[in-house]
Amino acid sequence: MKKISILVMVLLVALMGDYSSVSAQSGDEKMDSTNYVQFSGVITDVKSQDDKVILTVETKEKEPSITLFTLTNDTLLFNSGSAKTVKKETFQKGQEIDAYFDKLKPMILIYPAQITPELVIVHDQQQLGFVKVGKFDKNFVSLDNELKLNIAKDTALVNEEGEKIGQQDLSGKELVVFYTITTRSIPPQTTPSKIVALNYLSDEMKEVQTIIENDHFMQNGVKMIPLRKVAEELGYKVQSNSKHNGALVTIGNSSFSITRGEKTYSYNKSLRQFVEKPVLKNNKTYVSEDFLDLLIQP
Repeated sequence: MKKISILVMVLLVALMGDYSSVSAQSGDEKMDSTNYVQFSGVITDVKSQDDKVILTVETKEKEPSITLFTLTNDTLLFNSGSAKTVKKETFQKGQEIDAYFDKLKPMILIYPAQITPELVIVHDQQQLGFVKVGKFDKNFVSLDNELKLNIAKDTALVNEEGEKIGQQDLSGKELVVFYTITTRSIPPQTTPSKIVALNYLSDEMKEVQTIIENDHFMQNGVKMIPLRKVAEELGYKVQSNSKHNGALVTIGNSSFSITRGEKTYSYNKSLRQFVEKPVLKNNKTYVSEDFLDLLIQP
C-alpha cells in the first residue's frame, strides 16, 4: 500500500506540476510562495557513483516513505547552523536533511522516487539554526507571511556561486535564509545571518532579464532599462503621454504616471522617486532598474 501511495503522489506531480511533501504547506497561496518542494528525513544509506553521491532518505513517520537523492557538483549544500557550504562526500547515515527540488521537475514513476535536488540542508545537531526557503516581497516579508527579514550590515548576502551581492540583487529571487531567533510578532521577524539568492527565474522573468541584458545603458552609475519593453513583457499596458512628456503604465487597478526628466512619479495616486531620472534615448523611454521591483511585486 505504501508503494502505491507514493506512486500516486508522483503521478500527481506529473499531472499537476506541484504537490505537498511531508513538510510542505497546503493552499494555493502557500504553493505559490516557493518554486521548490521540501522533503525532510533521515539518511539511511550513502553511496558514491561516478562523482555523485546518492542518499537514501527516509521520513520520520510510522509508515515512512523513501526517496533517493542524487547529489551532483551543481547541488547547493549547506549546514543549518553555521550556514557554511558542505561537501557532498561528508554526508553520513543518521543525519537529518531537508532536500529541496523544483516543483516542476519531471518525475519518473518508480518507487522509491529518484530525484536530483537543487538544494540540501543538513541539520546541525550542535549549533542552533533554522532555514527558510521561499519568495519574499519588496518589504522582505515571505509570501506565505511566515517570516519578515530585517537585513543588517553584517548579514552575509551571496549568490549561488558564493559571491557577495547587494541587497538590491535579492529582488525577484527565491531566497535561502539562515537565522536563529525570531520575534513573537505576526509575522515573526528575524535578522538573518546569511541569505543566498537562488537563480531560479520564471520564463517571464528570464525574458525580462534577456531584454535588459540586450538593451540598457549606465547613467551616473545606475542601470537604465527600456520601460515599454520590460513593462509589456510583464503584462502591463504602456501609453505615451506626449502632453506630459512621459508615459502611463497600467495593469488592473495599478497605474504609474512617469515624466521624463523628473525623478518623482505617481503610483496609484501616491508619489515615489526613481533612483535616476527617466530619459528618452533612441525614441525610447528608459527608467532606472529599481522600477522593476514595483513591476514584479505580488
